[in-house]
Amino acid sequence: MKKGALCRPASCLAWLISIVFHPVFIPFYMLLVYFEISRYFFYDVRHILRLLFVSAVVVPVLLLLLLYKLRILRSVFLERLRARAGFTLFMAAVYYMLYRALDPIAAMHDLADYFKGIALSLVLSALFYAGGKKISLHALALGGSWMFLIRWSHTYRTEILDILAAVTLVTAVVLASRLQLRAHSLGELFWGLAVGMAGQLLVWWWV
Repeated sequence: MKKGALCRPASCLAWLISIVFHPVFIPFYMLLVYFEISRYFFYDVRHILRLLFVSAVVVPVLLLLLLYKLRILRSVFLERLRARAGFTLFMAAVYYMLYRALDPIAAMHDLADYFKGIALSLVLSALFYAGGKKISLHALALGGSWMFLIRWSHTYRTEILDILAAVTLVTAVVLASRLQLRAHSLGELFWGLAVGMAGQLLVWWWV
């Protein structure tokens, strides 16, 4: 965001939306949605929530703040491609470990596959960064979550149109906020969505 942008209400709102729906937080929101549409499960929900929150939210946020404090990063939004590549590979390892932790639990295969898809998408994004191409991690996380819901709905023949509509609306709002802040071009948002969906589709095909 350019200097002085915070003085404009539209930029303030866009900045707030970008923070609330930071890519680090989106999988945790997705987990809450997943438990809402999968109420028949009987395992300890609180344990799984703690596992994800600590592994996929607390650890990455602390790492971001530490790197920013040490001035290794210029922004928590990872504006430099090298910083994005390194952080996405770190997060890919985190989500892969979550996949390995949840996959042995029979009732958790779907959620484990979601994390595997995120890991694949993050590895693909790192390849984009290595090639000098910037893509949106906000779009990646939202696109992957949207495709996961489509896959879940298709697999279990369950209509969740209301939830899909809500996720679609949130995605549109978040992407609009990134455009408002001039953090990404339309092409970077498109490729972010495509890479996010591709990871989940690869897992779908794999399974």
